[in-house]
Amino acid sequence: MANVLGIDHPLIAVEDIDAARRSYEALGFSLRPTSQHPWGTSTVLAVFDQQLLELVSIGDASLLDDFSAGDFRFGRHVAHHLEQRQGVALTALYSDDAEGDAAAVQERGGECAGTIHFGRDVQTADGRADRTSTTLKVFHRAGLERLTMFACQQHRRDLIQNPAWMRHPNGVSGIASATIMAGDDEMHPVRKWLETLHGHEAEPTPWGFRVPTGRGSWRLVSRGRAGDLFGAMPEGLAADGAPSVVSLDFRCEALGRINALLTAGGFAHHVAGTGLVLTQIDRLGGLLLTFQEG
Repeated sequence: MANVLGIDHPLIAVEDIDAARRSYEALGFSLRPTSQHPWGTSTVLAVFDQQLLELVSIGDASLLDDFSAGDFRFGRHVAHHLEQRQGVALTALYSDDAEGDAAAVQERGGECAGTIHFGRDVQTADGRADRTSTTLKVFHRAGLERLTMFACQQHRRDLIQNPAWMRHPNGVSGIASATIMAGDDEMHPVRKWLETLHGHEAEPTPWGFRVPTGRGSWRLVSRGRAGDLFGAMPEGLAADGAPSVVSLDFRCEALGRINALLTAGGFAHHVAGTGLVLTQIDRLGGLLLTFQEG
């Protein structure tokens, strides 16, 4: 069964959102002002066409248990994973029909923890007050807590996708893929989880598997083969061993523009294949970033 769920935005949980903001601005991303979810996490966004880059941290700990989906507490989930380490705590999947997509995932054997509806007051580009409206359907699988996903239906995407906000000095246009790293014994359950979510069979590759989605692809690689994709790996990447998203892989107009920003900002990086790999995971929020022209 086909499914429109696509990679919308992995949520990068960071200890210091102001420091992370400075790093990503130095990389040439145009970031929206820091705001807060109703469940207490602070958030910073970079906007692309039907995708986002999102940094999250703890803004108001008193709200972490608000807005539940069954036993799932969005803010508490982020806080729990941030207590262990920085990195992607869960991932939003693009949806135009959260109810229908959740039903399709459940038909394929996935579990939906429940539904969260929320909105935030915003100011439009011409100064008018308005309010976003979002529906989330939360999917989780035991043992793969950092691979919790949720269908994210933005009912007022016009309030998010301002063309002016989507112009980034680095020339990045969106997320081409996101890479999950897992132990050898976890590759099969992760692969089956991704197939359940997206309704597509995983495609074998020399380094692992690729799973196509409605927007971009998941790349699934074992710890032993991650160097095949990224070259030299930094110490401490996903040090807890949990299967998790370890890289966001961006499309850009020109690597020369990225190179200039990396030099100016003092970001450690190297060439791998036809792209650039950034390896200072402490500055990036606990994960790698890669850039490819396209």
